[in-house]
Amino acid sequence: MWEKTQDIQYPPILPQAEEMKAALTPPLTPREKQRPNYILRVQVFLCLLAVGAVLVMSRVAPEAYRQCGAAFRAALESGVELNGQEQLLKFTSEVVSRLQEEVVQVMAQIDGSPAADSEAIPELTGAGGQLRAIWPFVPEGNSTKSYQPPFALSLPVSGFAVTSDYGWRKHPVTGKSDFHTGVDLAVGEGTPIHPAAEGVVQKSEYNASYGNNVVILHSDGVTTRYCHMQYVFVRQGERVSADTVLGTVGQTGMVTGPHLHFELLYNDVRYDPAKALGLA
Repeated sequence: MWEKTQDIQYPPILPQAEEMKAALTPPLTPREKQRPNYILRVQVFLCLLAVGAVLVMSRVAPEAYRQCGAAFRAALESGVELNGQEQLLKFTSEVVSRLQEEVVQVMAQIDGSPAADSEAIPELTGAGGQLRAIWPFVPEGNSTKSYQPPFALSLPVSGFAVTSDYGWRKHPVTGKSDFHTGVDLAVGEGTPIHPAAEGVVQKSEYNASYGNNVVILHSDGVTTRYCHMQYVFVRQGERVSADTVLGTVGQTGMVTGPHLHFELLYNDVRYDPAKALGLA
């Protein structure tokens, strides 16, 4: 007599396509939490800031808005591409400066006070600028303003021609947009260089950009730098006066010809030296 056996459950037979799909499908895992895209957020914020600045300019300073529009069209028509970071920052810096001046003039008219001098307008760019943290219009350690030390500065060379002012320019060697940190005084090689004021030699060194250069420490946190020198006649720690010859004009470092590159610094921030030297 046959005994009754327990029924055996076999898995269903899947079609071949279903078996292949099941074999190739990876097991489901919990989706990882995506991290916030901070770069995208900053870009969106800067775009909104730019749009807001344009709207404010169109209402508060229509003349500046018209001038900036004309400058933008002129830049495009002249073939200047504003898609590069340096070119875009330069153009934006000029726009903000114009907007700032127009707003100050309008506010002066509203409250009945006389128009503010451009030298008294707090800068929006560079070291200490209110917008420096979110948009670097001017390289760190530089200012778009002039600075007048509490003592007089004399010209370091004579018989010169100013070949490059302080501020944005096209670099004569690289051809790229460049922020010029001083003023270039072109004069014959071998011309004696005198300190702009008495002080102490803080540095006497050479580097690839400045060539042979000397830094003079004056009083009240003021320093001056003399670059591209042919020869240097002073040493670090030496006290100098207006009659001292620091060295001679040369063309060492990154240059296209003999000249003196002169810089004026106050508390380690470079300022436009033209006014202090009587060039402006």
